[in-house]
Amino acid sequence: MKVFCFAIIFCVLTVSSTNAQSITGKNWSFNSGLDAGGWFGGTGVSPLQPGTNPLITQTLTTQVAYSGDIYFEWLHKTEQANHIGPGVGIKTKLVWDYFTANNGQSANNYESLTMNYINVPVLFEYCLSFKNKVTTSHYVPGTSNTQVSVYEHSYGDHIIANTTTTPGGYTQGGIPYSNAIFIYGGPQICYLAKGFHNVNGTEAVINNTNLTNSYLGLLGGFCFYQANFNLDISYQHGLSSIYTGKSVMVNGFLFKIGFNFGGRKF
Repeated sequence: MKVFCFAIIFCVLTVSSTNAQSITGKNWSFNSGLDAGGWFGGTGVSPLQPGTNPLITQTLTTQVAYSGDIYFEWLHKTEQANHIGPGVGIKTKLVWDYFTANNGQSANNYESLTMNYINVPVLFEYCLSFKNKVTTSHYVPGTSNTQVSVYEHSYGDHIIANTTTTPGGYTQGGIPYSNAIFIYGGPQICYLAKGFHNVNGTEAVINNTNLTNSYLGLLGGFCFYQANFNLDISYQHGLSSIYTGKSVMVNGFLFKIGFNFGGRKF
């Protein structure tokens, strides 16, 4: 299974690299960028009770998730009356997910479970809203800051005032940018990089043979972007258990902030 997952990841990234050169042109726009974020509570491994999750010995109550990715995106251009912009698109990512949960205790009662996954989703996008814009010229007012220092002497006070002035001016404007809202969804392959179990401050790598090396999942969400910046909220749902013979899944929301390397102008 591990070899199969690596083969799929290699094929997706190879196709991504090839398509970036072959379909980027008049009707397609290629973008790439970085995202990072997380979620507090309710995202990660579930259930978190020892009776149904053999990876833990106590009930875990606090969950935190962190995630980062590099993405590659191809958007197909549509042309309508008084409107040129993206219609549909394809996106793939190389994602690192960090899920941790603990029982909220300390000292001799502490227990935590931490799982690291590398994911590769294949996502299909649809543009709900798009606008091409340009920055406008405007006046930036000047500033003046005065710093006063007082030195005491036997014959009186010595006062020194230093004033720093920044002149105002106009910004030219005319820089093109765009904003949009996308909805997306698709399958993903999730590979276990490493898992950790911590009991009373002693952390060890999980070497349980029933813990599966990979699982299949679904990913869906919304992406809002303004110029080069992204706001992304998504939900991922595991389709297969990460523990043989038990229903232990990885689910939950993630919120990310990202930066696109290109301008997404159409």
